[in-house]
Amino acid sequence: MGTSGESRFVLSRCSDLVRRLGVVLGIISLQIAPTHGQQARSGLQKRPVTVRDVITMTRLGLPDAELSGPLGESGVTFSPDREKFIVVLKKGNLERNTNEYSVLLYRTDRVLSSPRPELLFTLSSSSNREAVRDIRWLGDSETLAFIGESPKEIPQVYEFGLVDKHLSRVTAHPTPVVAFDVSADGKTILFEADPAPRQCVNLSGDVEASIAITTETVSELLDCGDPEFHATSAEGEQLFLLRKPGGEVQIPVREDVLYAAPSMPQLSLSPNGRFALVAACPRTVPVWWSEYDYAQLQKAFTSDRRRKGEAFLVAEYLLLETDHEELRPLFNSPAASPPRDVVWAPDSSSLFLSGVRLPLDSSVEQREREARARHTYVVEVKFPATKIVEITSRNLRVKGWNPADQQLLLRAPEQWGEPSKQTVAYAKENSEWKEVPPGVRKGADLLRVAIDEGPDSPQKLYATDPKTGRKVLLFDLNPQFSELDFGSVQVITWKATDGHEVQGGLFLPAGYEPGKRYPLVIQTHGFLSGKFYIDGPWSSAFVAQPLAGKGIVVVQVGYSVSHDDQQYVNTPAEAPREMAAYEGLIDSLDHGGLIDRDHVGIIGFSRTVYKVAYTLTHSKYRFAAATLADGIDGGYYEYLLFHVENDLLLNGGPPFGRTLHLWLDNSPEFSMDKVQAPVRLEAYGPASALGKWNWFSGLSLLGKPVDFVYLPHGTHLLNKPAERMASQQGNVDWFCFWLKGEEDGDSRKREQYARWEGLRGMIARAE
Repeated sequence: MGTSGESRFVLSRCSDLVRRLGVVLGIISLQIAPTHGQQARSGLQKRPVTVRDVITMTRLGLPDAELSGPLGESGVTFSPDREKFIVVLKKGNLERNTNEYSVLLYRTDRVLSSPRPELLFTLSSSSNREAVRDIRWLGDSETLAFIGESPKEIPQVYEFGLVDKHLSRVTAHPTPVVAFDVSADGKTILFEADPAPRQCVNLSGDVEASIAITTETVSELLDCGDPEFHATSAEGEQLFLLRKPGGEVQIPVREDVLYAAPSMPQLSLSPNGRFALVAACPRTVPVWWSEYDYAQLQKAFTSDRRRKGEAFLVAEYLLLETDHEELRPLFNSPAASPPRDVVWAPDSSSLFLSGVRLPLDSSVEQREREARARHTYVVEVKFPATKIVEITSRNLRVKGWNPADQQLLLRAPEQWGEPSKQTVAYAKENSEWKEVPPGVRKGADLLRVAIDEGPDSPQKLYATDPKTGRKVLLFDLNPQFSELDFGSVQVITWKATDGHEVQGGLFLPAGYEPGKRYPLVIQTHGFLSGKFYIDGPWSSAFVAQPLAGKGIVVVQVGYSVSHDDQQYVNTPAEAPREMAAYEGLIDSLDHGGLIDRDHVGIIGFSRTVYKVAYTLTHSKYRFAAATLADGIDGGYYEYLLFHVENDLLLNGGPPFGRTLHLWLDNSPEFSMDKVQAPVRLEAYGPASALGKWNWFSGLSLLGKPVDFVYLPHGTHLLNKPAERMASQQGNVDWFCFWLKGEEDGDSRKREQYARWEGLRGMIARAE
């Protein structure tokens, strides 16, 4: 995830469009009895969950954005011969302010009888990046390749040999490597790297006394020179080819921008290293692309406010023939957004892609042209002639290749956060692709290794015996959890005040007492009913179990039971609908005798900053405290600074002329005088701080209690342990102070509580 303010705002705008919806599993019980787990704990001396437990727990070594992804994600990578597999784990080290990554090896033939892993190596990262990323096997099943880094180093491509247990750095590039792929024999490596950091505007000494602002953004001016710089969509990444033995060669990209966004698989190199698929964003596109029935592309054409030289955030596929070191368009059409999975035939003779939009050539008949405009396709690209063969127009994603039966394996898309278990197979019959029964898998291919988890069940890695169905525990990610007094979690549904039903997760306080009314903190921005959340779906601001450990009820708000949220996104109805969900939750828990509605707090993060801000300024319900952490607010100031396109849609038009009155009515920014709750603002990075300044300044001028916490090097999803502690522990302290009147006795927090006592005095004087 990029560190620039621009990247953070892109994520804030887009994250709700790709969120995965939960499945309704239960109705809230208004008389909640002690759970079996609580009864079992009653005789044991356990302690409540703390923020330190959250940060130092072991997690899968996936990017933070993927930890809230599909259920059952195992993080397991099998070797090509299926005789072994690896698992990458991650945990925070608060003392060193690093994240430690460990790579474990299991032998497939021993895993069901003696499931003890071998620790291959560990690496630590002191930056906001992963210490081990994009790990994969080479064709010999004895070598691993990945992007790695150590403290005070920048990411490079590494290899680790299982035979000699040797870890070696393959690249020595002067800027961070952000994406890569490697041939099966390890001799050809294609990688993307950041360009050199921008130079800051310097008005001192021997430079010009002024600078003309033309296409620069506020984010670029504030973030320039950042040691963790990440390229913007105007600059793009640089592409390099490295052959062993030998040095790296830069591949010219010309008009396209290589944009290493988490949603895009940037590079895919053929097993023999001769060809590569590269996802890029074009700076210019043909007018006839507008004929595709593709909402994101239509939006790009109808509301194009890009700066000069900036790329469309719509991908296209480029083909690289490594012998010629030259890129060219593969289809001359937009790719799916995000681009779909990529699979190569083992002999590199074919490339299989899903989500392909076929070209609308003038030579194509009208009926076929209309079909191509409506559908995406699964296709085979045959080499070396790059002949394109259509396989199917069904909405399927490429999953893998079955060499034994010469079958292409596909799967249906995810549904509400649940990965599809259906496998569809296609095989060639007389040069045509036809659906066939999937081949029967044998031996190690049947071994299933997956994470088991649930709302009340921490993550554990299991292997399932393909013959008997017996499950074997391979690894308990956090055995120390047996010493902690977790609050019980229940999947609940409730009716919003506008009538629609919503699902979420209810975290009861540790040592819950039926009949007692508790303070409530509402956490927003998603919930999957099969996930274990110790803090929430994201690593910034949310602290579910630590708050439960302080005697506070927490609800993680999910999505509508009817799964119709998408139709309200980016409309003026989005925030009122979400506000109705918060209000209905308070009513439901209050009527059930579970909460004290005079002691309710709420946390907004990313996109839900806007929804919570709207609620604070438009709801008749009173909140005792709130946090707005690093996200969009739907405001005029934000729109002028960052050109947030969604602000126009959320407010019904531009903030000028005949639609200005809509902003005055809808935008939370113009109703700050109605805020009653003390507000904690969290800003991550310079651009984020500037974006929050309107709330800090506005509430201050109105005499409203506001606290502003700035993390200068924080990323949108906080990663460094110290920054997570500042945000997450800060929120535990904040809500305990306002909802329970409690202060932490730590002497290092005296200044914090002195500030907050001043805010409390401000409220008393106003009353």
